[in-house]
Amino acid sequence: MEFLSKKELEEKISAVSGEIRHYPTPIARCDEQLADLLERRARVLAELRSKGEEPAASGCTQQGIWSNDGGFDAA
Repeated sequence: MEFLSKKELEEKISAVSGEIRHYPTPIARCDEQLADLLERRARVLAELRSKGEEPAASGCTQQGIWSNDGGFDAA
């Protein structure tokens, strides 16, 4: 079993998040490769949290968070 430092885990989160952000579109619901990327990121986040650490970033950019929260159309 590989033991990674907080910095190494955050680098993995950043790398996988970058792959997710740049994933080619359109994305089919049954896309297994994207599902695998999302699962990998979730596992790394869970490993970091299991060590009592919170990630420095969620993997989402500020623009992505703003857009997903509704942007100008938020209630």
